[in-house]
Amino acid sequence: MLKNKIVIIIVSYNGKEYWPDLMPTLLEEKYQDVDVEILVVDNHSDDGSAADLARTYPGVKIIRNEENLGFVGGNNVGYEYAKKNKADYIYLLNQDTVVTNGFLRPLYDFAKENKFGSLQSKLGLWPDKEKINTIGNVIHYLGFGYGKDSNQIDKNKQKISKINYASGAGAFISMEALEDLGYLFDETMFMYLEDLDLGWSMNMLGYDNYLIPSSVIYHKYEFNRSMRQFSWFERNRLWIMLKNYKLGTLILIFPAWFIMELGQLGFALINKRFWQKIKSYAFLFSAKQIKLLTEKRKYIQNKRKRSDRQVVNKFSGLILFQPLNMILLKIANVFFFAYWQIIRLFIFW
Repeated sequence: MLKNKIVIIIVSYNGKEYWPDLMPTLLEEKYQDVDVEILVVDNHSDDGSAADLARTYPGVKIIRNEENLGFVGGNNVGYEYAKKNKADYIYLLNQDTVVTNGFLRPLYDFAKENKFGSLQSKLGLWPDKEKINTIGNVIHYLGFGYGKDSNQIDKNKQKISKINYASGAGAFISMEALEDLGYLFDETMFMYLEDLDLGWSMNMLGYDNYLIPSSVIYHKYEFNRSMRQFSWFERNRLWIMLKNYKLGTLILIFPAWFIMELGQLGFALINKRFWQKIKSYAFLFSAKQIKLLTEKRKYIQNKRKRSDRQVVNKFSGLILFQPLNMILLKIANVFFFAYWQIIRLFIFW
């Protein structure tokens, strides 16, 4: 009998230090009823990690890129490999993770019986294993994304549930849904929030995203490391909103968006990231990118099967992310939440 195939895609950049915690357990992930292949896409590392991986773990397939294509480009290379090799599912896994034995089993069992876009493993923090990294990511209506219950104590009470999007650190994705969409990640984004865009796009096409809490992995997550790439976050946040929202929704959220932009400019100035923020505007509103954005917006809007009302129904008006638990955010949450509760009533398209 022909078995289904899962390709686990790990995009790596100077990942040598992570292999001892990840690879031994990952290579034990073998099943009789499904083929599992591990693929590492090396983004032109200079620490010898690809050679070390090939020498130490010969069971891993390696693709070596001639340049750093970013998280987006690296995963897209992996996706093309999976498509060429007739995979039924892919699992996107960060290099800085630690998996548990049998983490794929609950995902595959759900996938066999259900239509879906992506499935999220429960991500705990490493080495603080009693704390959560994310149990499904949340989309804020102004384009922010964050991990639900991040840094909270894990009470192990989660159930299978619909989520806005699956974190790219540990996401099981249907190749059938990707074939419908036409791609994995929007290559314009390079890194950050590409998983938010994917989850949003899947939802627009009629595919739901789910948390499967019995699939557990751990993430060596550092918030400050991510925030060093502030300009990528900001340009991609605005890119996603302009691409995915219908025009009427963009008009309704504009007042809140404008106030948030003033706040983000102030935040950037205080934290010495002002020119990063300006850089994000310069990219987004260049003639070249406006033309590309127009093309991508037309493509996804023509593909959509759900209305904005259906898609944004579960978007949040709050940012509940512990690493950003500051008084100004709490005040902003009151305003932006109230605004969202009102304007969402008028989204009937």
